[in-house]
Amino acid sequence: MGKNKSIFFFILSVFLLLSPKAYSQYVIQGKVLDAETLEPVEFATVFINYSTFGDISDSEGHFSINIPPGDHELVISFMGYQTFKYDFSTQFLMQSYEFRILPEPIDLKETEVTIKRDRTWYRNLDVFKVHFLGQSINAERCKILNPEVLVLDAESEKGKLKARARETVLIENPNLGYTIQYVLEGFELDLESGISRFAGYPYFIEADVPRRRERSLHKNRERAYNGSIAHFIRSLYLGIVEEEGYEMYTIDRIPNLEVISEELAELAQETLIKSLNPLVRDSLKNIIRRKDLPKEIEQVTETRLTGEGLVEVSKNGLTFLTYDKPFYLIYKEEMEEMAFIKRLINKDTQILTGRVAVETNISNSPQRSSIRMLGNAVRLFENGSYFHPFDLMIEGYMAWEKVGDLMPFNYSLNP
Repeated sequence: MGKNKSIFFFILSVFLLLSPKAYSQYVIQGKVLDAETLEPVEFATVFINYSTFGDISDSEGHFSINIPPGDHELVISFMGYQTFKYDFSTQFLMQSYEFRILPEPIDLKETEVTIKRDRTWYRNLDVFKVHFLGQSINAERCKILNPEVLVLDAESEKGKLKARARETVLIENPNLGYTIQYVLEGFELDLESGISRFAGYPYFIEADVPRRRERSLHKNRERAYNGSIAHFIRSLYLGIVEEEGYEMYTIDRIPNLEVISEELAELAQETLIKSLNPLVRDSLKNIIRRKDLPKEIEQVTETRLTGEGLVEVSKNGLTFLTYDKPFYLIYKEEMEEMAFIKRLINKDTQILTGRVAVETNISNSPQRSSIRMLGNAVRLFENGSYFHPFDLMIEGYMAWEKVGDLMPFNYSLNP
């Protein structure tokens, strides 16, 4: 995202989405118990991570969820208990399960923090919303229904805003027609660099929408999905990246011509000590700062990449992203939102990912992002998820779109 990078981290579900027609071929059912008392837990939310598949446990702790075939991550969330996660496959699905969840230890220090609702807390809340929900058209309409559950901390570590939630965060997204129950595991924002990272488990609940809004809702969802990281991963898995509107280019490292030598910096420092002219001193200070710039910078090339050149399929049919260099990604089918471009300009960024921003065509820029792999290989799934999520660093437009533009992995363009 230009200078202000965001690393969009999720603890993503690992399950395959085959066909909308096959959604209800399997059922996972069982009961939720308190691990200490073995008493049933009523009203626990039980759901498949990043999906619209879920249920609420009844008075006996029972739940039942229709699911598509594949590998899934089940999440159980209830106030006062630790988040429970269970990976399973429909290939080895048991007839019934018994899940025992542990009570959440009471943190007295944190309880004191949550009582405090001063001006600083509300300022931190505004900052949190920007970096958690985002600033897109969809994000602007989003509303956190229960902000009081958030524990916002900008004091324990200088220059960082951290957040967690005592309960599930409820997010109303009218543009996309979902209420998201987001189990927030953690959030951290570097206030100086603007780098943010967060992790959690979203559960999407369909809102009741009047028939007259269905068409516009479908268009909003389609726009949110197209160009997203889930769309790209799904396209890469299916081998239709180019057909879906993506162009990919290599990124080379070149010498940074702005950096200066130690000798020149020392000479400027000596001159600074002798000079009394404020303008000269400011100029010399700027020269000295250039000593600490990176020796190399990344530059987008004209060398095209293909989807086939990025992935490998193992002998047992698993698909992996194995391209170990950063690459530049253009989604040609949609333009960047003006809020994204203005944000870059407001940060005194006149170069937008390798080209000068021109006022006459500033609103006609296709969505641009970059992706780099931090691990040796990343497994890709047909539904648009990938594992491990910490092994991909996403920058640019894809990462700028945050929770306000999230779509469930079982979303289909042709429902």
